[in-house]
This record gives sequence, C-alpha cells and structure tokens, in this order.
Amino acid sequence: MKKVVLIFVSVLMLGVYLSSCKPSDQQLQTAVETALKAVPGLPGGIVSQVSEGVATLTGVVETDEAKAAIETVVKAVKGLKSVTNNIQVVPPVVINPDDTLMSTIKAAFTAAGFDKVVTAVQDGVVTLTGEAKRTDLEKIMQIANEASPKQVLNQLTLK
Repeated sequence: MKKVVLIFVSVLMLGVYLSSCKPSDQQLQTAVETALKAVPGLPGGIVSQVSEGVATLTGVVETDEAKAAIETVVKAVKGLKSVTNNIQVVPPVVINPDDTLMSTIKAAFTAAGFDKVVTAVQDGVVTLTGEAKRTDLEKIMQIANEASPKQVLNQLTLK
C-alpha cells in the first residue's frame, strides 16, 4: 500500500512539475505579439489571441503570401499548441484613371443604346446626368460600376 501511495504522489508531483513548465497564455500572447512586430511591412489591424495554447489570428491582408508569412512567423513561437489563421485576404481595390473610366463607360452606354445619359468623371468619381428609363437604371448603374470607379453619383432624371 505504501508503494502505491508513493507512486501516486510521485506521478502527481511529476504532473505538477511538467504543467508548471508550460508557458502561460499571457506569456505566449506576448511572444506572438513580439514575433508579429518583427514582420516587415505587417499591415495594421492584425490581431492575435492566445487561449489554452492556441493562437488565433484575425485581420485583413492584401495577398495570400502575406497571410501565409504571418502564420509561419506565429507557428515558430515555442510553446504554442497550434495556430488558427482567420486572416482574410482582400485584394486592394483598383480605381481606373479618369480617361479610362470615361471612355469605357461612354462606349458601353453607346453600345447599350443609352444615348441620353451624360457622363462626367473627376478624381475617380463618375457623375451620371441626363435622362433614362426607370427600367434601364439597374443596367446603367451596373455598367458604370463595372468600370471600377471610386464612386458613382446618380443624378439621372428617370422617365
């Protein structure tokens, strides 16, 4: 019986010792944040949260390569069980130059028969004036938005 108690106590002490060697979530969080600060060109807004040894990453980057690089850096932090990468990849919005917007939209409006729609473009903002049928409005707005402007202002008179 004494041997059983001695073995039980020994195993219990070993468990306490081994569990106390693991870094805490706070220590891991600090290590992850330090690792992220070392990533060159890291976009702002990348957030990490460590819970029970698992690092969860959230935020937005422009490329899959950036997402993978961040994950690789965090996976290198010793003591983490795993990394959950919930970072979203959202490519940058490309806004066409004014002359491209104007020529693209005018050509599309002419091809669709929207001759009474007048287009003006300044600093990436397309302003639509003139007249159009109410039933054509959705198609007109679709054409204007497909040209990749910063904004489309609808000032059309609908008939």
